[in-house]
Amino acid sequence: MGRSVLPCFVHYCFTLLLLIIIHTSSSYTCSSSVLPLCNHDDSSNLLQFKNSFVVNTSLYRDWWWDQQPGVLCSSYSKTASWKNGTDCCDWDGVTCDATSGHVIGLDLSCGMIEGELNPNSTLFHLTHLQQLNLANNDFCASQLSSRIGGLVALTHLNLSNSGLGGDIPSTISHLSKLLSLDLSRTYMLNDKGYRKLRFDPSIWNKLILNTTNNWQELVLDKVNMSSIGTSSLSLLMNFSSSSLVSLSFQDTNLHGNFPIGILSLPNLQELTLSHNEELKVKLPKSNWSTPLRILDLSVTVLSGEIPDSIGHLKSLKQLLLGSCQFEGLVPLSLWNLTGLTDLALTENTLHGEIPSLLSNLKHLINLDLSNNSFNGHIPNVFTNLTKLEFAAFDSNSLG
Repeated sequence: MGRSVLPCFVHYCFTLLLLIIIHTSSSYTCSSSVLPLCNHDDSSNLLQFKNSFVVNTSLYRDWWWDQQPGVLCSSYSKTASWKNGTDCCDWDGVTCDATSGHVIGLDLSCGMIEGELNPNSTLFHLTHLQQLNLANNDFCASQLSSRIGGLVALTHLNLSNSGLGGDIPSTISHLSKLLSLDLSRTYMLNDKGYRKLRFDPSIWNKLILNTTNNWQELVLDKVNMSSIGTSSLSLLMNFSSSSLVSLSFQDTNLHGNFPIGILSLPNLQELTLSHNEELKVKLPKSNWSTPLRILDLSVTVLSGEIPDSIGHLKSLKQLLLGSCQFEGLVPLSLWNLTGLTDLALTENTLHGEIPSLLSNLKHLINLDLSNNSFNGHIPNVFTNLTKLEFAAFDSNSLG
């Protein structure tokens, strides 16, 4: 009896040991696939990039940053966690591909980075990058290198307010997968004065024509676009069936006629063209029903009357039409835009009485009707405007 039991017991132990080995091996494999080690070359390139600049902990105390709207940077350095011998996939601002370990995302926005961005920077060796955000740093008026065009996997590129200047290189048109591009407020003061990024027409045309039809965001505030004419701007109509939701060209020296069809792009939620004093814009007078939430055309040339079609934009939150040379009466339809939080019609020649329909705008936070020719009395509607923080009616003919 004892001899027959022993082989069974040995078999049982062997089977149990085999199952434990298989389970342990499987667990290690799963763990490795979820938490990959960073690609060695990418790790080395990141460390060399870090060592090519300094971390300026007082950078955001400079007056310059106080002039930048919406810039809120903390005194925290993301690259502090970047240390040799550690997995770069765990470093702040770094995202890795779960399978290969290659770096596919780099977010160093507000990283307190200061120093020149050289053409030979190892940043441009990170060819698997899909998202790159270097916003709100100081690259000391560096020229944007043509090597940016080698990062052909990029879908999101944000270099806003980063102290870059000069001509935008032609190679940017190689980034055919771009969905979002933000080059706004990229000029910085150096010994030669302010250097803005500048778009050449041929490069603009190549960028718009070479990229996919899936743009989501194009933000070029304060980029010099003075040589971009109406025909080049009309290329944006290629996005008529796209998912473009944000288009911002504030203070870009645009002039001539802005293509009216862009205002009716079916998915557009933000359109900012403000402070282009020689840019002529016409608002659609019919069939204007888009999901626009922000429409900022202040300090552009519109003239004439505000069309009744403005009342079709039921999703509007901000309507900024100051200094646009408008005249005549404000259409009654405007007072039905009940979702408005900001309304600015200042410095036009609008006239007539301000109607009690103003009380419909219960979400208003900022209201500016100053410097017009409104007459009569300011309606007693403020008990309904419980969120109002600022209101201006000065320089009118109000009793």
